[in-house]
Amino acid sequence: MADIATNIATIQTKAAELDELIGQVRAAKAVMEGAERDIRRLRPTSEPSRAYQERLALVALDAMAKPSIVGDKSMAELAAAAWEGVA
Repeated sequence: MADIATNIATIQTKAAELDELIGQVRAAKAVMEGAERDIRRLRPTSEPSRAYQERLALVALDAMAKPSIVGDKSMAELAAAAWEGVA
């Protein structure tokens, strides 16, 4: 078992790592939302969307809130399945 000072140092290091990840998530979410917005604007209104097509960024945020659940599909897998066959 580590001492208090070592544990504090670990927490501070990991907090800095989380800050970097949060910035990456925010940037990726903004880009995805922009692409989703463009798709909604360009897509014929009569064409229905399939699961995950236009809200994948929100699904990603939900997945981060429950990281202990094993067996969920990755975001890349969900995106591939959602847009398979769409041009």
